[in-house]
Amino acid sequence: MFSTTPNHLLSIPKSPGSHHHPSLEKPSPRWRKKSTIIRCSYRKKGEDGKMVDYYKLLGVSVDSNPQEIKEAYRKLQKKHHPDIAGQRGHEYTIMLNEAYHVLMTEDNRRNYNASIGRAGLGRDFSGVGYSSWKGPLRSQALFVDENACIGCRECVHHAGNTFMMDDALGCARVRVQFGDEDKQIEVSLDSCPVNCIHWVDREELPVLEFLIRPQPKEAYGVFSGGWERPSNVFAAAKFFNKQLKQQNHHHNQRRAQGPADEETTAQVKARAMASIKLKMDQLSRLGSWMRDLFGYSR
Repeated sequence: MFSTTPNHLLSIPKSPGSHHHPSLEKPSPRWRKKSTIIRCSYRKKGEDGKMVDYYKLLGVSVDSNPQEIKEAYRKLQKKHHPDIAGQRGHEYTIMLNEAYHVLMTEDNRRNYNASIGRAGLGRDFSGVGYSSWKGPLRSQALFVDENACIGCRECVHHAGNTFMMDDALGCARVRVQFGDEDKQIEVSLDSCPVNCIHWVDREELPVLEFLIRPQPKEAYGVFSGGWERPSNVFAAAKFFNKQLKQQNHHHNQRRAQGPADEETTAQVKARAMASIKLKMDQLSRLGSWMRDLFGYSR
């Protein structure tokens, strides 16, 4: 479950062995609220390593209505039922169920669309964040919600080694984690007029930094796709990480199962004979039915 920590923390996280700063323990008026930390639960990938597009999986458009989604889901469930398609069908129906659950629930669908956009955000995710670190890694990191940033430059003015301005987008972002002294960072956070700077868990930083960067939209014909990013980056990251966790789970399951055993020649022959016997039995029952119907005798 996601929760965010805006810039009113009681103190800045210290690296192991760092010196004690009494001044950081005294909360300023804007730092009196109890701090909370981002907690992400863990988008699914196909066997080729690409993110699964739920719309493509169900064969519907991004503008499809619930009835169209339901009809497509039922059709595919019948086609790929495990009784017909075996183990591979079982794995496929699991993905169908997940896609149906997400696209048929208004809030889940909104978060999903926010996380992938129409072009599928996430397909180029490397797992590495954009900001670098100065000194030892700490449990928490700084993150600027660029959607909320108004480009006031206050953070850059007070902690210019930590924050930087993207003049093209008109917003600030973190360049180096803890690039300045802790006191300078505290002043920088306290000076932000819109509370767009957050403390997040270090492990969640790469996803947030990736999703907040504008991504190219899919182009249609002669029309340019332009750029887009999620309006709510924290909701998008929560959904993104959930699917990454599911992907890892299914990948581990496939590795544990190992490669499927190939049929021996004897097994192939036995299966062919069983199929022939089944067809002969069906023909025999058909013949008996026709004799009873038309009064034929042997």
